[in-house]
Amino acid sequence: MPQPITPSAAEVAVGADDPARDWILRPETHANALAPGAGALRRILVSPEVTVIMARYTERDREAVNQQARYLRGHRYLRILAYAAAATGLFALSIHLILSFVPDWQPLLVALHVACLTGLVLVASWLNSADPRAKWLAARGEAEQLRVALFDRVLVVNETAGNGELPLLPLKLAYFRRYQLDVQLRYFKGRGKPLDRPVGISPWMTWPAQIIALIALAIGVAFLAHVADERGLPVPSSVLLLLRMESTEQIAQWIFPLLAFSSLYALVLSQQSVSAQDQSNARYLSIYRNLNYLKGEAYERVRENAEAGDNESVARFVRLIHALMLAEQSQWVSFQGLVENGDTLLAGRSATGLTELFNFAAPKAGDREQ
Repeated sequence: MPQPITPSAAEVAVGADDPARDWILRPETHANALAPGAGALRRILVSPEVTVIMARYTERDREAVNQQARYLRGHRYLRILAYAAAATGLFALSIHLILSFVPDWQPLLVALHVACLTGLVLVASWLNSADPRAKWLAARGEAEQLRVALFDRVLVVNETAGNGELPLLPLKLAYFRRYQLDVQLRYFKGRGKPLDRPVGISPWMTWPAQIIALIALAIGVAFLAHVADERGLPVPSSVLLLLRMESTEQIAQWIFPLLAFSSLYALVLSQQSVSAQDQSNARYLSIYRNLNYLKGEAYERVRENAEAGDNESVARFVRLIHALMLAEQSQWVSFQGLVENGDTLLAGRSATGLTELFNFAAPKAGDREQ
């Protein structure tokens, strides 16, 4: 990624990147870390307008984290119970065929199956009714739009630079670059992955699973061939000699465990070939590439324009970056909720003209772009 040969005075005042901490959005902490020459930017970061946005961002961010943890925990239990129910069910129904009699401990398998199935139904019902995934995505969408609103607010608010202080516009751009653009680049780069799976299982599992499934298929054919032969159906002698199986019981000892695996393998393959997470990862990679391109090709030019006082050039650059971010998050934000709550802050970013269309109350003086 191209970087400035020499950091500008504004970038020095804002400070060097700290990937371990920069992703935490704390304007007051950022303000305290600014060099003395960045006084105008410091006053904006601790202003009431920014404080109000940060309070809302913190609340929605905390809600998103909590709901994500609930969803992931429930989904993990769901998968464990689903596989346990499938495995115990298959063996409970087939163990007597493997052993040629009903063992005394088969009821235990049935009881385990019933317990797993009951848990599966309860967890699935909770996930459907509580719907923590929808709450997580909605809260995350609003939090990220509030993050955008904060940087937009910093960009548009005017503050007169005092004696000995640096010009404000280059400071705003440097602040945006460090705490928004570079943070988003690291995030989307870390989450982005290409779509490289032909089926919906991990690549390292594909070949072993296919080999075991083929073995199960071969033994299944052998089992059917010997059953057909014992019942007097015509089976080519060459097939029987090739298989060299003396009894169907020997085949049955292997067929049901292998069929259990092949059934699970078939179940996996019956799902979507690419999971929702895979699609998200590929989308993140695309966003990262676009952000990286914009920074590499345009940032230096915009920095020069900012030092020349060109507000519009900086505004266009910021709008391009935020448009990419909002495209990812707007799908989870409820327009109805914005209208019913009269949310002018997010309505203006979620849909062009939404504020005017529904005749929201005029924003307070502190909310107007200056």
